Amino acid sequence: VDERNNENYRGRIMKYKGYNNKSRIRQRQEEAIERQKVYDGRTPEQQLKLIKTRPGESKKEKHKLVELIEKAYKKSKKEKNK
Repeated sequence: VDERNNENYRGRIMKYKGYNNKSRIRQRQEEAIERQKVYDGRTPEQQLKLIKTRPGESKKEKHKLVELIEKAYKKSKKEKNK
């Protein structure tokens, strides 16, 4: 077994034991649900501010949030004019 790149003598990548067992899968699902609850609790403005603190561009998510913010702004502006 080549320890540097985690391959056996035939070049196949070895699996980590226990990585996909049922309890680990359940744990990851629960963690994802918790993250989703926190994400859903934020407004688009709050999420955009949080994204700006992260490294990287996050182009797609920024674009989506800016569109949501603009849509909400236009909707509120329309309601004021009525």
